[in-house]
Amino acid sequence: MIRNNTLILAFALGLLLPASALASLPDLCDDVYLDEIGAPVTDSEGTRLSRFCKWTGPDAPLWADHVCCSIGASASCTATDENGRCTTGIKMWCDYGEKNNGEVVCYQPFDDACDRGFCDVAPSGSSSLVYTVPLCCYSSSNECYELSFAEICGGFFVHCDSPYSNIDGTAGCEE
Repeated sequence: MIRNNTLILAFALGLLLPASALASLPDLCDDVYLDEIGAPVTDSEGTRLSRFCKWTGPDAPLWADHVCCSIGASASCTATDENGRCTTGIKMWCDYGEKNNGEVVCYQPFDDACDRGFCDVAPSGSSSLVYTVPLCCYSSSNECYELSFAEICGGFFVHCDSPYSNIDGTAGCEE
């Protein structure tokens, strides 16, 4: 009899508690790029590259709330309604983000290349890079590279506001 009452009580609590109290929602940034064998693309510190959160520097605005996302090749997210519900899309978590033209852009912040000692004056012969992925930098050689999306970084991922490409194929970050 005690066991039946416990089961009934647990079931009733499950109906009364909000879904967030019963199980945590998926984090939008936890959906990451995979390499050719299906393992997450990481750097030497275990940092992964999110598929749906915009990569940015360490000063990403704090959101720390749920978002409603429609997921396909990219994610389109909006804030939840005043009751914390989604009228469209999947309810997900977003640590860093901001509203932009009615949508919520979620961010994955990375350490700043300059803060980790990888910035200098761009040498002559270098050319500007269009920032597409975080740079992969190695402290042992003090060199950085621009990687493809599915390439593992043996160093660590950093953000750079002004990246440039060197003649030797390395990348740099201008102060």
